[in-house]
Amino acid sequence: MLFAKYRDDGPAELLEVCWLDVSGEMPVTKGKTYEVSFMLSMNTKNSFGWDDPVTVMARIGKEGKYQRKEINLLDLSGEVKEFPPDKCRIEFKSDENAKNDKETLYFGLYEMWTNKWKGGLRIHEAIVQEIPAGNNDPPPNTRSDESRGKEIAAHDD
Repeated sequence: MLFAKYRDDGPAELLEVCWLDVSGEMPVTKGKTYEVSFMLSMNTKNSFGWDDPVTVMARIGKEGKYQRKEINLLDLSGEVKEFPPDKCRIEFKSDENAKNDKETLYFGLYEMWTNKWKGGLRIHEAIVQEIPAGNNDPPPNTRSDESRGKEIAAHDD
């Protein structure tokens, strides 16, 4: 069942979900580092159930090890903000996946462990940004056309 509303002219809004599973994938290049984040806001009139943190996760290949960042959405307002603020960073080491068949980044925004109902979250976009070589500092928390990720849709698996 889908308990989310998606409009072509705006964000996907979670009306009432028990499991939050918003995911995407994209091709990546060995030896590169990527950061994943989401642009989020809250329908403050109809939000509920966000007492537990949600998790941004990313991995290389379907069997890769996840990198995780928990985020607290209790104070999220109607203003669109990027989460997590320190982003979820994953490095595709050149010695990994020698078969060259797993050059896909899988990423998502999840909360499916508490089985609590929640609603009001607005998901505006996912951002996957390649980090230049030798740059260990996180980039500033600003949006740009170059850092926009592929569009996502909220779904309840």
